[in-house]
Amino acid sequence: MGPQGLRGVSTEIFAGLAGSYELALDLATMYQDRRWKDWVARRLGACSKGLVLDVGCGTLVLEDRMARLGTRFVGLDLSPQMVRVARAKSAPNVVLLTSADAESLPFPDGTFDSAVSCYVPKYVDAAGFARELARVTRPGADVLLYDFAKPRGLAAPFFQMYIQGGLRAVALGLGLAGRGEAATFRELPKIIQETRWDEELPRAMERGGFETVEAERLTGGVVFAYWGRRKGDDISGADSRRHA
Repeated sequence: MGPQGLRGVSTEIFAGLAGSYELALDLATMYQDRRWKDWVARRLGACSKGLVLDVGCGTLVLEDRMARLGTRFVGLDLSPQMVRVARAKSAPNVVLLTSADAESLPFPDGTFDSAVSCYVPKYVDAAGFARELARVTRPGADVLLYDFAKPRGLAAPFFQMYIQGGLRAVALGLGLAGRGEAATFRELPKIIQETRWDEELPRAMERGGFETVEAERLTGGVVFAYWGRRKGDDISGADSRRHA
Protein backbone atom coordinates (compact mmCIF):
# COMPACT_ATOMS: atom_id res chain seq x y z
CA MET A 1 0.00 0.00 0.00
CA GLY A 2 1.42 3.42 -0.99
CA PRO A 3 1.61 6.56 1.15
CA GLN A 4 -1.60 8.00 -0.29
CA GLY A 5 -3.50 4.85 0.63
CA LEU A 6 -1.94 4.76 4.08
CA ARG A 7 -2.98 8.35 4.76
CA GLY A 8 -6.54 7.38 3.91
CA VAL A 9 -6.33 4.47 6.32
CA SER A 10 -4.88 6.69 9.05
CA THR A 11 -7.72 9.18 8.61
CA GLU A 12 -10.25 6.36 9.00
CA ILE A 13 -8.43 4.97 12.04
CA PHE A 14 -8.25 8.22 13.96
CA ALA A 15 -11.60 9.72 13.00
CA GLY A 16 -13.42 7.46 15.44
CA LEU A 17 -10.68 7.46 18.04
CA ALA A 18 -10.22 11.07 19.12
CA GLY A 19 -12.49 10.98 22.16
CA SER A 20 -10.77 7.95 23.68
CA TYR A 21 -7.35 8.23 22.06
CA GLU A 22 -5.27 8.14 25.22
CA LEU A 23 -6.98 5.02 26.56
CA ALA A 24 -6.64 3.28 23.20
CA LEU A 25 -2.96 4.27 23.08
CA ASP A 26 -2.32 2.63 26.44
CA LEU A 27 -4.17 -0.51 25.39
CA ALA A 28 -2.52 -0.76 21.98
CA THR A 29 0.98 -0.39 23.45
CA MET A 30 0.45 -2.27 26.74
CA TYR A 31 1.23 1.05 28.47
CA GLN A 32 4.64 1.19 26.79
CA ASP A 33 3.85 4.47 25.04
CA ARG A 34 4.51 6.23 28.32
CA ARG A 35 8.08 4.96 28.24
CA TRP A 36 8.47 5.96 24.59
CA LYS A 37 7.17 9.46 25.31
CA ASP A 38 9.73 9.69 28.13
CA TRP A 39 12.46 8.81 25.58
CA VAL A 40 11.40 11.84 23.54
CA ALA A 41 10.87 14.12 26.54
CA ARG A 42 14.31 13.44 28.05
CA ARG A 43 16.14 14.17 24.84
CA LEU A 44 13.99 17.10 23.82
CA GLY A 45 14.22 18.62 27.28
CA ALA A 46 18.01 18.37 27.15
CA CYS A 47 18.48 19.79 23.67
CA SER A 48 15.82 22.45 23.14
CA LYS A 49 14.05 25.29 24.89
CA GLY A 50 12.76 26.93 21.72
CA LEU A 51 9.67 26.41 19.56
CA VAL A 52 8.91 22.73 18.84
CA LEU A 53 6.72 21.37 16.06
CA ASP A 54 4.77 18.23 16.98
CA VAL A 55 3.68 16.48 13.78
CA GLY A 56 0.82 14.14 14.62
CA CYS A 57 0.20 15.74 18.00
CA GLY A 58 -2.99 13.76 18.64
CA THR A 59 -4.55 14.89 21.90
CA LEU A 60 -1.32 16.44 23.25
CA VAL A 61 -0.06 13.44 25.23
CA LEU A 62 3.58 14.55 24.88
CA GLU A 63 2.76 18.17 25.66
CA ASP A 64 1.00 17.10 28.86
CA ARG A 65 4.10 15.20 29.95
CA MET A 66 6.35 18.21 29.26
CA ALA A 67 4.08 20.91 30.65
CA ARG A 68 6.50 21.92 33.42
CA LEU A 69 9.65 22.12 31.29
CA GLY A 70 8.91 25.45 29.59
CA THR A 71 9.03 24.03 26.06
CA ARG A 72 6.60 25.73 23.64
CA PHE A 73 4.83 23.59 21.06
CA VAL A 74 2.98 24.01 17.80
CA GLY A 75 0.75 20.98 17.30
CA LEU A 76 -0.31 19.62 13.92
CA ASP A 77 -2.49 16.61 13.16
CA LEU A 78 -4.13 15.24 10.02
CA SER A 79 -7.33 14.51 11.96
CA PRO A 80 -9.59 17.54 12.63
CA GLN A 81 -11.28 15.48 15.34
CA MET A 82 -7.97 15.09 17.18
CA VAL A 83 -7.31 18.81 16.90
CA ARG A 84 -10.73 19.61 18.37
CA VAL A 85 -10.08 17.40 21.39
CA ALA A 86 -6.60 18.89 21.79
CA ARG A 87 -7.97 22.45 21.70
CA ALA A 88 -10.43 21.63 24.47
CA LYS A 89 -7.48 20.98 26.79
CA SER A 90 -6.30 24.62 26.54
CA ALA A 91 -2.71 23.50 27.16
CA PRO A 92 -0.61 26.51 28.25
CA ASN A 93 2.56 25.24 26.54
CA VAL A 94 0.86 24.95 23.12
CA VAL A 95 0.86 28.18 21.12
CA LEU A 96 -0.93 26.90 17.99
CA LEU A 97 -2.94 23.85 16.88
CA THR A 98 -3.81 23.12 13.28
CA SER A 99 -4.91 20.28 10.99
CA ALA A 100 -2.65 19.62 8.00
CA ASP A 101 -0.67 16.97 6.10
CA ALA A 102 2.80 15.98 7.33
CA GLU A 103 4.12 16.08 3.76
CA SER A 104 2.92 19.65 3.20
CA LEU A 105 3.58 21.54 6.41
CA PRO A 106 1.88 24.98 6.44
CA PHE A 107 4.80 26.90 7.93
CA PRO A 108 7.56 29.16 6.56
CA ASP A 109 11.12 27.91 6.13
CA GLY A 110 13.21 27.74 9.29
CA THR A 111 10.34 28.28 11.72
CA PHE A 112 11.17 25.69 14.39
CA ASP A 113 14.03 24.99 16.78
CA SER A 114 13.07 21.30 17.02
CA ALA A 115 10.45 18.87 15.75
CA VAL A 116 8.94 15.67 17.08
CA SER A 117 6.61 13.10 15.57
CA CYS A 118 5.06 9.99 17.11
CA TYR A 119 3.22 7.35 15.05
CA VAL A 120 3.32 9.36 11.80
CA PRO A 121 6.39 7.96 9.95
CA LYS A 122 4.74 4.67 8.91
CA TYR A 123 1.98 6.55 7.06
CA VAL A 124 4.04 9.00 4.99
CA ASP A 125 6.46 9.09 2.09
CA ALA A 126 9.90 9.10 3.73
CA ALA A 127 11.56 11.45 1.25
CA GLY A 128 8.72 13.97 1.28
CA PHE A 129 8.48 13.96 5.06
CA ALA A 130 12.25 14.41 5.45
CA ARG A 131 12.26 17.33 3.00
CA GLU A 132 9.48 19.10 4.89
CA LEU A 133 11.15 18.58 8.26
CA ALA A 134 14.37 20.00 6.85
CA ARG A 135 12.54 22.96 5.34
CA VAL A 136 10.65 24.09 8.46
CA THR A 137 13.51 23.60 10.95
CA ARG A 138 16.51 25.83 11.57
CA PRO A 139 20.15 24.71 11.24
CA GLY A 140 21.10 22.84 14.39
CA ALA A 141 17.49 21.78 15.08
CA ASP A 142 16.84 18.38 16.62
CA VAL A 143 14.19 16.06 15.18
CA LEU A 144 12.93 13.14 17.26
CA LEU A 145 10.66 10.47 15.78
CA TYR A 146 9.28 7.13 16.82
CA ASP A 147 6.74 4.70 15.48
CA PHE A 148 5.85 1.04 15.33
CA ALA A 149 8.17 -1.11 13.24
CA LYS A 150 8.33 -4.78 12.38
CA PRO A 151 9.72 -6.32 15.60
CA ARG A 152 13.36 -7.35 15.66
CA GLY A 153 15.61 -8.94 18.24
CA LEU A 154 15.22 -11.81 20.68
CA ALA A 155 11.74 -10.73 21.77
CA ALA A 156 10.47 -10.38 18.18
CA PRO A 157 8.39 -13.63 18.17
CA PHE A 158 6.47 -12.52 21.28
CA PHE A 159 5.72 -9.09 19.85
CA GLN A 160 4.77 -10.56 16.48
CA MET A 161 2.29 -12.81 18.29
CA TYR A 162 0.86 -9.83 20.16
CA ILE A 163 0.64 -7.64 17.04
CA GLN A 164 -0.90 -10.27 14.80
CA GLY A 165 -3.08 -11.98 17.40
CA GLY A 166 -3.61 -9.70 20.37
CA LEU A 167 -4.48 -6.53 18.47
CA ARG A 168 -6.90 -8.39 16.21
CA ALA A 169 -8.60 -9.96 19.22
CA VAL A 170 -9.02 -6.53 20.80
CA ALA A 171 -10.42 -5.22 17.49
CA LEU A 172 -12.99 -8.01 17.40
CA GLY A 173 -14.15 -7.28 20.94
CA LEU A 174 -14.38 -3.55 20.34
CA GLY A 175 -16.21 -4.09 17.06
CA LEU A 176 -18.83 -6.26 18.76
CA ALA A 177 -19.24 -3.49 21.33
CA GLY A 178 -19.72 -0.92 18.55
CA ARG A 179 -16.67 1.10 19.62
CA GLY A 180 -14.90 3.39 17.15
CA GLU A 181 -11.49 2.27 18.41
CA ALA A 182 -11.99 -1.09 16.68
CA ALA A 183 -10.66 0.30 13.38
CA THR A 184 -7.35 1.19 15.00
CA PHE A 185 -6.69 -2.29 16.31
CA ARG A 186 -7.98 -3.92 13.11
CA GLU A 187 -5.69 -2.01 10.72
CA LEU A 188 -2.49 -1.73 12.76
CA PRO A 189 -1.18 -5.32 12.40
CA LYS A 190 -1.08 -5.16 8.59
CA ILE A 191 0.45 -1.68 8.56
CA ILE A 192 3.16 -2.64 11.06
CA GLN A 193 3.98 -5.83 9.20
CA GLU A 194 4.41 -4.01 5.88
CA THR A 195 6.14 -0.80 6.99
CA ARG A 196 9.82 -0.22 6.23
CA TRP A 197 9.93 3.35 7.53
CA ASP A 198 12.66 2.46 10.04
CA GLU A 199 14.98 1.68 7.13
CA GLU A 200 13.80 4.31 4.67
CA LEU A 201 13.38 7.44 6.78
CA PRO A 202 16.87 7.59 8.37
CA ARG A 203 18.39 7.42 4.88
CA ALA A 204 16.00 10.11 3.65
CA MET A 205 16.83 12.30 6.65
CA GLU A 206 20.55 12.06 5.91
CA ARG A 207 19.95 12.91 2.24
CA GLY A 208 17.80 15.83 3.40
CA GLY A 209 20.50 17.47 5.51
CA PHE A 210 20.35 15.72 8.88
CA GLU A 211 22.97 13.79 10.79
CA THR A 212 21.94 10.88 12.98
CA VAL A 213 22.51 11.46 16.68
CA GLU A 214 20.79 8.30 17.90
CA ALA A 215 18.77 5.43 16.45
CA GLU A 216 17.37 2.90 18.88
CA ARG A 217 14.90 0.03 18.95
CA LEU A 218 12.70 0.19 22.04
CA THR A 219 10.69 -2.52 23.84
CA GLY A 220 12.13 -5.50 22.04
CA GLY A 221 12.26 -3.73 18.69
CA VAL A 222 8.51 -3.16 18.31
CA VAL A 223 9.19 0.59 18.11
CA PHE A 224 12.00 2.36 16.30
CA ALA A 225 13.15 5.74 17.64
CA TYR A 226 15.27 8.19 15.65
CA TRP A 227 17.06 11.38 16.72
CA GLY A 228 18.59 13.52 14.00
CA ARG A 229 20.13 16.96 13.88
CA ARG A 230 19.79 19.48 11.07
CA LYS A 231 23.15 20.40 9.60
CA GLY A 232 24.03 24.06 9.28
CA ASP A 233 26.21 26.95 10.35
CA ASP A 234 25.31 26.68 14.02
CA ILE A 235 25.81 22.93 14.27
CA SER A 236 28.85 23.36 16.54
CA GLY A 237 26.66 25.17 19.06
CA ALA A 238 24.13 22.34 18.89
CA ASP A 239 26.91 19.79 19.47
CA SER A 240 28.18 21.61 22.54
CA ARG A 241 24.63 21.71 23.85
CA ARG A 242 24.37 17.95 23.43
CA HIS A 243 27.48 17.26 25.54
CA ALA A 244 26.86 19.92 28.20
